[in-house]
Amino acid sequence: MDVLSEVLRVIRLSGAVHFLGRFTRPWAFMSSSPDMLPARLRPGAETITPFHVAVSGRCWLACGNLPPVVLEAGDVIVIARGDQHVMSSDPGLKPVPIKQIYAHPSPDQITSLEHGGGGPETRFICGYLHSDQCFRPLLDALPAILCVRVRNRELILEISDDEQQAIRSIALAGEAGWWEAAIGQLIREATQPGLGNRALLGRLSELLFLDVLRWQLSCVTDARHGWLAGLNDPQVGKALTLLHAEPARAWTVEELAKQAAISRAGLAKRFVELVGETPIQYLTGWRMHLARRLLIESPLGLAEIAARVGYDSEAAFNRAFRRTVGIPPATWRKAKASARDTEDEQRGTDDTTTREPRRQPIASGAGDFVAARRD
Repeated sequence: MDVLSEVLRVIRLSGAVHFLGRFTRPWAFMSSSPDMLPARLRPGAETITPFHVAVSGRCWLACGNLPPVVLEAGDVIVIARGDQHVMSSDPGLKPVPIKQIYAHPSPDQITSLEHGGGGPETRFICGYLHSDQCFRPLLDALPAILCVRVRNRELILEISDDEQQAIRSIALAGEAGWWEAAIGQLIREATQPGLGNRALLGRLSELLFLDVLRWQLSCVTDARHGWLAGLNDPQVGKALTLLHAEPARAWTVEELAKQAAISRAGLAKRFVELVGETPIQYLTGWRMHLARRLLIESPLGLAEIAARVGYDSEAAFNRAFRRTVGIPPATWRKAKASARDTEDEQRGTDDTTTREPRRQPIASGAGDFVAARRD
């Protein structure tokens, strides 16, 4: 069981590019706050993870109390939890809110923006990853900012740690060629669009983000807590794999501990230290993610869904769902169906040339692609 791929499949991680910036010095703008991003960029999404790709010139990104990060051509920066940030030609400039220069983002086209004082030019691409389910363990395990650079044919992952407020650089051997080629293709498709470019840009964004996640996973062996650190831990990682492989099973901590070759108390303590909750709490949360996916994508009744995610009765499932999500599953399903109908009406249900089809995310087939491009 590939836990990361399974999580990405269920939460439906998808990518998009939404604007090309041509800004001339001096300039500075502030992004929308995390709670406003879904409404602006992707109504219905529970999470938005913005990213920026520097095409030419030089600019700065500042986020909270973290050290400012400089971006040069080819650099990519990911703001994992969508924290509000400032992009500028120079540090310290007073930013304008992004909505003043980009009032109406469109989910169906890439917008070209021009802004600034007429000096030296900086060009960049802005996109985002979005999901209709918020899987907090993954988001909380990521640093606030991840920046990927290629220098002297070496790929460097810079991690801005919001706990230590410091930047840690990690050199990754053998990855620079693929990354540079993929970024080059993304820039070409965004700046010289052809047929199918939005679909291609979305998939490229997803694949690039997946690689960043894999690199981050390989770099957290010394981490003291977090879901990714839990995947790397021999015993907790084994327990997570078991829970994701058989989520409907009536697991106990004793059974998990036995299969993970650790004492019950040892597993319980280690799991909470790394993941932040008990194994059974984690299992309940994951079952609710699976249930929401079935409620959205299948015509199954509540009793069948309850059985598939590990509940003996519809009543027990209703109680667990309401406790976790806040409303009964039937109410939640009806609200989601209504929201999708509204979205289709707004886009035009008969306009098949501009709408992106509902689809499964990269995890359902990315493994084969990633393996192929590295052979």
